[in-house]
Amino acid sequence: MRILFLAHRIPYPPNKGEKIRAFHELRFLAANHSIDLFCFADDRAEAEEQWNLRSYCRRIYVETRSPFLAKLRMARSFLKGEPLSNGFFYSPRFESEVRRALACEDYDVILVYCSSMAQYIPARSPAPVVVDFVDVDSAKWAQYVRLSSPPLSWLYAREARSLARAEQSIARSAAVAIVTTDHEATELRAPGCTVETVGNGVAPAPISLGNDLPKELRSLQPYVLFVGQMDYRPNIDAVSWFAKEMLPLVRAKCPTVKFVIAGRHPSTAVQQLAQLPGVVVAGAIPEVHPYLEGAAAIVAPFRIAQGIQNKILEALAARKPVVSTRKPAEAIGAKHGETLLIADTPAEFASAVVGLLEDPNLAQRFAGGPEFVRQNFDWQVNLRRLEKLLEAAVHHAIVRSPEESARVETQ
Repeated sequence: MRILFLAHRIPYPPNKGEKIRAFHELRFLAANHSIDLFCFADDRAEAEEQWNLRSYCRRIYVETRSPFLAKLRMARSFLKGEPLSNGFFYSPRFESEVRRALACEDYDVILVYCSSMAQYIPARSPAPVVVDFVDVDSAKWAQYVRLSSPPLSWLYAREARSLARAEQSIARSAAVAIVTTDHEATELRAPGCTVETVGNGVAPAPISLGNDLPKELRSLQPYVLFVGQMDYRPNIDAVSWFAKEMLPLVRAKCPTVKFVIAGRHPSTAVQQLAQLPGVVVAGAIPEVHPYLEGAAAIVAPFRIAQGIQNKILEALAARKPVVSTRKPAEAIGAKHGETLLIADTPAEFASAVVGLLEDPNLAQRFAGGPEFVRQNFDWQVNLRRLEKLLEAAVHHAIVRSPEESARVETQ
């Protein structure tokens, strides 16, 4: 197949959730198909990462977004009643490049990664369109509303509504809409939509370091760990909630335990957590595995969560016990007391963490994490499903205009 791949962020390096999935899709499909990649970069240094993708793509177009212009275009989207996300990822130059490619090349299928990139598909697409929504973003914005106050809560509610309408329209016009979990599929599915689930994957954990754990990590033990992009609101909320409301309860029973927050670009709010007793803000780390190996447990205290949390899968693959709130645990099909521990209140969460710290035998109950991940989150298995969906879209050549989609919905 000749594939036009549109992504809202350059899928390299694969160091956070949205880039990890896009990179694996790109690499897998490149083995047997021809790919033209069009994507955005946040800065010039990130744009230079395109050279690491040259072996996978016939052609790459990377445009560096202007933060100033992105804000102006978000304001325009607000005035037009469109999702702010569309304005954030809109560029007339990018649109011209996509239109030129569609006019000059004979693509078999267009793979749109993230709903914000669907705005670049013309009303009459020359090829079937498959949209990987990854997550239903409108539902995430709706969750922001619950944890915010006016005027931000009003803005978030407006984005949730406008994005939900856009997602439904995009799903109806696509040959296939793809999400990461069955729960997401239920949220997106509507008359006239073909919605399929393609799960994420996770690489097997490296060989155990044994006694070679770095000295600086041994000095932190015992510690519980959170890993993630630390300027991302769901992650900021998760670590703040744990540090302020759960960690004191844990340290009341286990006074020496520390809470290590590891990840790039810690926000000011995250950095300030280091002032609390027992909180260590590690910032960017060269390698995740040593931190996972040294941890007594991994915590995933998400109050805002959509789709699959890769950090939970990575912890399970490394045989580490995990304590998670219910929604991200259920998203991966994890069972309480079997795959991991589920807790939704500060008291319950702290009690679960204390139990793992005080009883090594309890932690050993969750050593089956690698097998759970192997059976359910194998990249090769899941991406073969993606490939078949793309091939089916080409075979059936389902290309709908917005007007045709509206007619399908009313039938």
